Amino acid sequence: MSILSGLFGCNNQKKDFVLNEFKTQIEKQGMKIDSIDETELIFISKGDITLNVSLDNIRRDYQRDKDKSIISDFAKTLMNYTLEMPEKWTEARENIFISLYPSDYEFKDFINYKLTDKVHKIYIHRENDMLTWISKEDIEKWNISESTLNEQAEKNGDRILAKSTIEYNTIENRKLGRLESEFINLKGALLLASSMKEKIQTDFSFPFYAVIPVRDFCYVFSENDFEFFSQRIGQVVVEEYKQSGYPLTTELLKFSKNGIETVGVYDASE
Repeated sequence: MSILSGLFGCNNQKKDFVLNEFKTQIEKQGMKIDSIDETELIFISKGDITLNVSLDNIRRDYQRDKDKSIISDFAKTLMNYTLEMPEKWTEARENIFISLYPSDYEFKDFINYKLTDKVHKIYIHRENDMLTWISKEDIEKWNISESTLNEQAEKNGDRILAKSTIEYNTIENRKLGRLESEFINLKGALLLASSMKEKIQTDFSFPFYAVIPVRDFCYVFSENDFEFFSQRIGQVVVEEYKQSGYPLTTELLKFSKNGIETVGVYDASE
């Protein structure tokens, strides 16, 4: 089994059109949708494997560009997709990254670690606009340990964080940062990069606080501005969480030398 996601952002608008067009396009490629679960994850049989596909990321690009080729190109990518990871660690290691998923997900034999009560981190291999989860079988094939996998993922995270930016809005002389990166689905995970401390200290002090309602959206702010922002961003956090097909968490997180701590949770039950 493979967990896949197209790298195009996330949005629920135009969902029915995107889903129907996607169904049409994969049928042209000789495939079909087997089922769709309650989280809108799509299951497609391809030979001896089952692809678990998210359209969540395709919708944003379609909503922005109104270009149907985005959907057909993704269908063609699935057709050409192979489950096989690179045979050698030397071929795979530059494309290994950390990603974040809700803790109630079915992780099975995929390597994962608990970050908070609501979030786990997983490891993915990124190639040809696809993200593939890494299992224990994969690292056995590569003859590496989980610690080596993590070290490489952190190194690669530092590399893409260096190419990413923190864009700030100033509100009543206080800075609210938003992490921007070409690696859309990895934005939240970039907060775990070892160089994040150094990057964020150029604008305000460490420790810092963050919210990650979805994987491609996160706010960061200074410890000194905790009272100010923690009381103002809750509505945005809940709206992003509810509007995403793949919500992550409404937790308010503190990043410090002691690691990651949940200091509050915005109520998304209403």
